[in-house]
Parts: sequence; C-alpha cells; structure tokens
Amino acid sequence: MVFFKYLRQCRRCILGMVLCLGIYGAIFAMYKEPWAVIWYPAVLCVLVGVILFVAGFLAYYRRHKELLHVRDNIELLWKKLPAPLNPEEEDYQSLLKSLGSRRDEEYCRWQSKQAEMADYYATWVHQIKAPIAVMRVILQSEDTPSNQELLSELFRVEQYVEMVLYYVRLDEGASDLVIEECSLDKIIRQAIRKYAGQFIRGRIRLVYEGTGRTVLTDEKWLGFMLEQLLSNAVKYTEKGMVTISVDDSDHLIVEDTGIGIAPEDMPRIFEKGFTGYNGRSEKKSTGLGLYLCKSAAKKLGHKISVSSVLGQGSRFVIDLGHYDFKGE
Repeated sequence: MVFFKYLRQCRRCILGMVLCLGIYGAIFAMYKEPWAVIWYPAVLCVLVGVILFVAGFLAYYRRHKELLHVRDNIELLWKKLPAPLNPEEEDYQSLLKSLGSRRDEEYCRWQSKQAEMADYYATWVHQIKAPIAVMRVILQSEDTPSNQELLSELFRVEQYVEMVLYYVRLDEGASDLVIEECSLDKIIRQAIRKYAGQFIRGRIRLVYEGTGRTVLTDEKWLGFMLEQLLSNAVKYTEKGMVTISVDDSDHLIVEDTGIGIAPEDMPRIFEKGFTGYNGRSEKKSTGLGLYLCKSAAKKLGHKISVSSVLGQGSRFVIDLGHYDFKGE
C-alpha cells in the first residue's frame, strides 16, 4: 500500500520522463540516426531514473514510519514532527502545531471546569446528607403509615444522591480505585442491610446463603454495583423473591422474579438515559442505574451481563473472575 501511494505521488514525474524519452526518440528517428545512438542514452536515463525512484521510495518509507510513530503517540509527540522537506510541508506543520496548541489550551480549560464541577457535586452530596439524616431521625420518632411512606421516599432520595457522587467519580479513572482481596460476603451483607427495609416493605423474600469467597476487586465500587442491582430488583418485583448467589466460576448472580425486561429493550438497557418500556410505564427509572453498573464494571475490569424473560424475572451476572483493570 505504501508503494502504491508513493507511485501515485510520483506519477507526474514518471509521465514526464516517458514523454521526454518519447520526444528524444522521435527527434533522433527523424534524423535517421542509428538505433544504438537512441537506445543507449535512453537505457542509461531509465536506469538513473529507477535508481532515483528506489532511493526516493526508501526515504518516503522511512518518513512514513516516522509519521506513523508520531500518530500512534500523538499525545506525546505531536510537537516533534519530522523536519519539513519543502515549504508546503512546513506550512502544514505550522498549521498542525497551531491547532495542537489551541487544542491543549481548550483541553486545560475543560479539565479545570470538570474538576470544579466534580468538587461542587462532591461538596453538595456531603452537605445534602446532613438534612437527609435529620429528616430520617424526625420520621423515625413516630411509627405511622405516613412516616413509613416518607421514609421510603427519603431512601430513594438518598439513592439518587449516591448516584450523583458515583457518576462524578466515574471520570476519575484508576485514581479512585483500591484493588485488593475483599470478602464477598461482607460486600453483599452491607448491600442487603441497606435495602432490608425495602424488602420488608415490599414483602419480597431474599434468598442468600453466604459464599465464603474472597475476590480481587474494589469494595466500594462493587458494593455500589450490587446496590444498584438490588434497587432494580426491589423496584420491579411486586411479589416473589430475589436471590443472590455465587457459582464456582466467581459469577455474582442477582436473580429476581419481577416483571422482566422486554426483548426489544435488552440490547440497550446499559445505555445512558435509556429507561425502556418498564421504566416508562412505571415512571420509576432514571436510566442511570444500569449505565453506572456497566461503567463501574468496566472500571473494575469485570464483566456484567443480563438475561431476562418478560413477566418472569431477570438475572444479572457480574463476572468477578474476569480481570482487565484499565481504570477507564
């Protein structure tokens, strides 16, 4: 491919050389000169042309490899382009450097705004937790049906607040991860305790028998993923049960007997903002929970998958035996 690109680049020179040789031969033929007088110089010219063509191609190929190296490491080497060979190439490099400098300035401004926004949301989350805690204490002081209903709604508010914090932290990459050997039972029990009231209020049976497993992960992020799956299970299971289990391949499974997921929605349930038929009909979904689960799984190097039968329930699987830590 590189050779043909170079050939196209040199097509005018080659055409010019062929025309010159044709004119040269035609003039000598008009004067009826011996063929040896015509062909010997022509062959020498062609030989010199081939040597120059090959030398030019080798130089072109070396420069092509240099530019590929710069392209593959553009973030580091865009200022270290090969020396220009002609004024036109010098102009193009000047244009690229000008655009690169402007891009760096814009990127720095964007990073600064993102950092300010992240700090604001983190501060807001921590500040909003105080009035939520006060409201919880007030509501728990009297056990009435209305207070129980308000406590349930307050719990949903806390969920959304937590989602804001984790949503902001997604862009922090590996700097926010603490990858270590974690007790899976500890993570699962913490999530169960958090949603125990919701299970009781919805009269949903929870099946979980301990695992005794230790997995390599980030405790905080895996706990968040599990909480989101339990939140969905409670939200869309009107009766029946939710089962949490771990198989021999370290697959953490959250299975419910809820309303299930429509087949046409399955390919898009992990998309940001996608609520699907159930979310629109129930008006309970923000379209962020499963997106955050998918993003957190990628951040942890795990895999998450789902299978579902409409009207019978859903089965989410987190592959804790898959490790591909990229911190993205």
